[in-house]
Amino acid sequence: MIRIDRRRLLAGAAMLTATPFAARAQDAAWPSRPIKYIVPYTPGGGSDIVSRLVTATMSGLPGGPQFVIENRPGAGGNIGVKALADSPPDGYTIGVITIATHGVNPTLYPNLPFDPVNDFTMISQLNLQPVVVAVNADSPIRTLADLLRNTGPSARELTFGSAGNGLSGHAAGELLRQRAGVKMIHVPYRGSSGAWADLLGGRIDLIVDNVATAVPHAQSGRARILGVSSRQPMPGVDAPTIGSLVPGFVVDSWNVLAGPKGMPMPIVNRLAGWVGQAMEVPALRARYAELNLILPENTSPDFAATFIRQQIAMWAPVVREAGMRVD
Repeated sequence: MIRIDRRRLLAGAAMLTATPFAARAQDAAWPSRPIKYIVPYTPGGGSDIVSRLVTATMSGLPGGPQFVIENRPGAGGNIGVKALADSPPDGYTIGVITIATHGVNPTLYPNLPFDPVNDFTMISQLNLQPVVVAVNADSPIRTLADLLRNTGPSARELTFGSAGNGLSGHAAGELLRQRAGVKMIHVPYRGSSGAWADLLGGRIDLIVDNVATAVPHAQSGRARILGVSSRQPMPGVDAPTIGSLVPGFVVDSWNVLAGPKGMPMPIVNRLAGWVGQAMEVPALRARYAELNLILPENTSPDFAATFIRQQIAMWAPVVREAGMRVD
């Protein structure tokens, strides 16, 4: 004969009934402590600068959260992003993902340690930033049109430097080579500083790098920007868009706020809402303009998720055709 313990049965039913209410109460109380924010690169880089600017602005909003930045560099951003993916989805660990980690790396790395779509909750786009093609001020390549004429079997193979394998400069340079047929070969560096030192020293022919890094060198008179990858000409950049001579060529470096998969949507929406509010703060908008950063196209989670899928699809054939690979 089966005996039923009514007290245990009623207690279990009460727990099942209370669980959704407890979860909602927990979400409503969030955040009750600072949020860890993972940057998968070293301090001082583009993603680190954007992340610190946005989090500081969000913290200054009424009721805004507090953040603790944790830099976890290595393996093209994969180490920090893997740590983000493995974190509890409770809203207390978020981080930034980039064109490298979620645009190029999914095809560049044959054994990526995470699923770039299914292991993450996309929260909000944070910014866009074009790249530029630049030369030493003494280079015989005077214009973008000069560069685009460097085609065919008799052309000299130009060397173009970037901040590293798989980063935005490398990817944009390979895309330009494919679209325009420019004869050039990639020279990777460990960060922009080494690439710029060799460009200014005449040891490489070109550099493809973020516009914010390039502008000071152009303003000093030591470098010349040939073209910018944005849809429209950029204020303060005395160069045409690459797309004006190579139809359809538009490349943006970017940063997107993300968390581990399974984050509660009320928390995701609150974070996205704070990002949207931060983008309206005059001081942030002014700083974005100073850094040649473009405000996000949209700050909704749905837009961020769609954007990531589009970026993976865009860069996969570029990486494969170029033979880009990291073991």
